Amino acid sequence: MKKKFFLIIFVLISSVATAQLRLSLDDVIALAKDSSLTAFRYKNMYLANYWNFKSFKAQRLPSLTLDVQPVVYNRQLVSRYDSENDIDIYRQQKSYAASAGLTLTQNFDPLGGTFYVTTSLDYLRGFGDNTFNQYTAVPFIIGYRHNSFGFNQFKWDRKIEPLKFEKAKLEYLYNTELIAIQAVQYFFQLALSQAQYDNAVIQKDKCDSLYLIGQLKYNIASITKSDLMTLELDVLNAQNSIATAQVAVRRDMLRLTSYLGLDRNTQLQLILPEKPPNIAINYNAAIEMMHKNSYMILEKMQSVSEAEMNLDRIRKSNRVSAGISASVGYNQEAEELKDAYRDPMRRDVISVSISVPLVDWGVRKGQKNQAANALDIAKIDQAQKMDELEQNVINTVAEFNTRYDLLITAEESLRLAKAVYEQNILNFQNGSCDITTLSSSQTRLLNAQNQYITSMRDYWSCYYEIRSQTLFDFISNSPLNIDAAYGDVRF
Repeated sequence: MKKKFFLIIFVLISSVATAQLRLSLDDVIALAKDSSLTAFRYKNMYLANYWNFKSFKAQRLPSLTLDVQPVVYNRQLVSRYDSENDIDIYRQQKSYAASAGLTLTQNFDPLGGTFYVTTSLDYLRGFGDNTFNQYTAVPFIIGYRHNSFGFNQFKWDRKIEPLKFEKAKLEYLYNTELIAIQAVQYFFQLALSQAQYDNAVIQKDKCDSLYLIGQLKYNIASITKSDLMTLELDVLNAQNSIATAQVAVRRDMLRLTSYLGLDRNTQLQLILPEKPPNIAINYNAAIEMMHKNSYMILEKMQSVSEAEMNLDRIRKSNRVSAGISASVGYNQEAEELKDAYRDPMRRDVISVSISVPLVDWGVRKGQKNQAANALDIAKIDQAQKMDELEQNVINTVAEFNTRYDLLITAEESLRLAKAVYEQNILNFQNGSCDITTLSSSQTRLLNAQNQYITSMRDYWSCYYEIRSQTLFDFISNSPLNIDAAYGDVRF
């Protein structure tokens, strides 16, 4: 986190002061994981799951609720029986009421119901011919309610919700590695464009020098008119290469600065990585890390658990279902507030509801079979996804274990191509090398430079692909975590 903080400060200061930055591959990846729009999106996706899990944990704790109704004023005509005249007459009635209640609830996961304790006070004042005050107090009531015996939603929530949150964490880490993969692609694409531009400028200078030498040689009949025209053509091609490379650099730089969330006018000078470490990843170790850290496996486990929950709900709804609500406490009413809490009377309430399925013409059986089939499909999907992920890891590891050798070969090819080209220039100046050989060595040099940068891109792309599949850093030999992903979103 400190590294990320100082890197961002450095970027801001450099952007303001010079509008030019020198960035390494690690710097680009760090900025992408912290400041790109994609990173913000993934962080907010994680935060949504984080707060959802916090809500789930909070529901396991006692909750205290205050309900207050301070004013209820009522004025209306009501029907009353007049015993003297033996008729119903309408009279105006006015009243004022207020109430307050405090309720403590606690979900009880083993049974799937809720315990509660409540206390309340109600006040009623009547206006008119018969003015009166009345207080109704409930010192306390202890109760338990359960809507459906048999199926326990709380039990399934305790199994599924932690799984969902763990999946969200691993998915966030996986997504940050996808950001790194994209950053690697943009980094080396710009690095390749900048290298091609630098080479084009160098080649232009060399072509100019060779053309001047060619003119001298032509004047003394050392080379033919065709050779001199070939050298002149090389100068024109070099000019075109510079113009083409400038367009490519501008395009690739805009793409990278936009991805990093930098000002579009910022000029980037990229620093190519040093030779990477020569590591060989073990297939079994990579597969083990994949099984341990892949969010896709947890996603399939969640699907299986949800299918099991749905089947359990349908099975138990096909049976006799019962609900219960029971409470015990005290209450009292009086005209004075102090008397409303004196000698309270016992209050017991028990309510039982029973639902018995009799005839449904096979609806419940069809729902049960459908849920059972959905569970089988979820288990098959889980097995198929496991095989697919294992195959992906094996293929990626096999590719990565060859990338270092290919990079070393590309580096050696670049060294030899440079040496051959420099020697051919000297030979051309001495008259022992023809134009065709010189042009051919120049083409080989440009291809070798491009191949070296491409090989380095392929190495790091493949490495971060393995990191995304296993969420393990095989260079530092340590697992990835939320803090290491340049995204401390636990705030």
